[in-house]
Amino acid sequence: MKRLIPLLCLLLTGPCVWAQGFEKNLLGVRTGLEVACIRARGEYVRGTTDPRLGFRFAVSDQVLLWRGLPLYIESGVDFSSRGGRYEGCSFRPMYLQVPLLLTWRFGIGKQSCIRPFGGLCYGVGIGGKARTADAWSDLFGAAGFLRRSNLGIRLGVEVSIRRICIQAGFDAGLCNLFAGNGSQTPLLPAGISDLRSRSVSVGIGYDF
Repeated sequence: MKRLIPLLCLLLTGPCVWAQGFEKNLLGVRTGLEVACIRARGEYVRGTTDPRLGFRFAVSDQVLLWRGLPLYIESGVDFSSRGGRYEGCSFRPMYLQVPLLLTWRFGIGKQSCIRPFGGLCYGVGIGGKARTADAWSDLFGAAGFLRRSNLGIRLGVEVSIRRICIQAGFDAGLCNLFAGNGSQTPLLPAGISDLRSRSVSVGIGYDF
C-alpha cells in the first residue's frame, strides 16, 4: 500500500507536468509537392487519369483543445495545384483550401514528435486550364466542365524535429466535380458523369 500511494500520485500529477510542455498555439508554414489525379466514372467509362505533379503552399494554425492532452485543432489556408493527365491533355486546376483537422502530438524526445492528423478540407477552384497540343481551355466557369466547390477528407502524418516539420498526406475528394451542364466536352470520354480528385503530398515546413 505504501508503494501504491507514491505511484498513484505520480500518475495523477504526471499529465499536469507533461502538459506544461504543450504549446497553446502553433503558427506554421508548409510547402511541398503534390501528385494528383482524377477518378472518372460514367456510363461507359471507369478509371483514373495519369498523375500530374503539382505543388502546395500552406499557412496553418494549431490550437490546443485541452491543457491536459496534446490534442490540437488545426485550420489555415493552403494553395494547391492539382489535376491529372489523359491522352495528351493536362488538366491543371488551382484551389484555395481551408482544412479543419484534429491532430495529436506523440513526443519522441524533448524536441521531437510525431503528429498524425485527419479531418475535412474545403476547397474553391480559383483558376485553371486544360492544355492540349493545340490549345488551352478553361476548367471553371461557363466554358469549363469542373465545379469550383470541393469537399474532401485529409489524412496524414508529420514528424517535427525542433521547429522543422516533414509531412506526408493524402486527400480524397467527396464531391462530384463534373459540372453536368448537359454538354459533352471533347477533352473527356463520352458518358462521363462523375469526377473526383485524389492527391498525395509531401512537404517541409516550420512552426513558429
